[in-house]
Amino acid sequence: MTNQRVVDLLCDLISLPSVNPVYDPTSPGEGAMAAYVEAWATGLGLAASRQNVFPGRDNILVRLAGPEGAPTLLLEAHMDTVGVDGMLAPFDPEVRDGHVFGRGACDTKGSLAAMMAAVETLVSEGPDLRCTIELLAAVDEETSGKGAIAFVQRNPPASAAIIGEPTDCRLVNRHNGCVRGEIEVIGRSAHTSVAAEGINAIDGIADVIVALRAVNHELVNRPGGPAANGSLTASLISGGTGINVVPERCEVSYDRRIVPSQTSQEALGEIDAALDGVRASRPDIRIERHAPWLEGDTLSTPSESGIVRTASAACGALGIDGTPEWVPYGSDASKFQEGGVPAVVFGPGSIADAHAVDESVPVADLVTATAFYREVALRFGRSA
Repeated sequence: MTNQRVVDLLCDLISLPSVNPVYDPTSPGEGAMAAYVEAWATGLGLAASRQNVFPGRDNILVRLAGPEGAPTLLLEAHMDTVGVDGMLAPFDPEVRDGHVFGRGACDTKGSLAAMMAAVETLVSEGPDLRCTIELLAAVDEETSGKGAIAFVQRNPPASAAIIGEPTDCRLVNRHNGCVRGEIEVIGRSAHTSVAAEGINAIDGIADVIVALRAVNHELVNRPGGPAANGSLTASLISGGTGINVVPERCEVSYDRRIVPSQTSQEALGEIDAALDGVRASRPDIRIERHAPWLEGDTLSTPSESGIVRTASAACGALGIDGTPEWVPYGSDASKFQEGGVPAVVFGPGSIADAHAVDESVPVADLVTATAFYREVALRFGRSA
């Protein structure tokens, strides 16, 4: 396989829009990409199966069988992307200055292209594999991770997993998690000419936001700062029905980043304590914290685990640093960890370029990631 092949695969994937419908309700989701991956696998003579997650949105699982009874190594990358606001030609891939540009280039179609290229190489080389390779192209990572969750719930656990995300081709065995949800304040509506007859929910949500900000201030000022304690951000606000109406309802969305030493329940407990303080000072309003719609746990795979040692050795064979690291963002890896599958994260590109209007991935990273996935596959099932 030439280095150009992984670039060609990535350009094909970028040209297939796969914006998560949460970001664009008119988007059909990942359907076109799923069909492409399925056809690609069939062309290689590999088994490919679909797993429906949402209407018209399927996971695709490709299988390269190893010896009977051999362990299974899962390679996973998500197909969905965030929206394209501000981008001029998000689905017209461009190769220039040693990078591939386009929506999803690094997050995370670059990882998927490198995994596909690695599988192609393994098929053409016909090596003596000591494991079965499964390649999962998953839906919905960018919102709730339902694609990975569905796969874990419906399939036997793999022996280990490598999740593709932009890590600058660094080996990651620990990452943060995230809790997201909404807090609603209910007041009483009235005409603004007699505003005193109402209870302004926007005023109430302002008090809630101040309380959330105090929680974040306490977190980031603990020893170690946000890297050791996470953060809490009020990120969206919605309320009011008219310029001349005292708003009855207002809602704020929050994003709580948790570190491996924390749990989502601990984080929610801190938020609830802050809300109790607002309730005590504002008995005139009702405050409801709705159940979070995302509880993305952290990843913490021991450095001595087999997949970390094998992946680290693969890095060493390729001349790159194989020291396992921590990153502040999350991934589908936590879903597999919850299902009992030890996982690491590795992929081309920088998280700083993810979701950017000029999103790109270095061609050199694509080549390195392809070699890494192949090298781990060759080593997996042997002594680390």
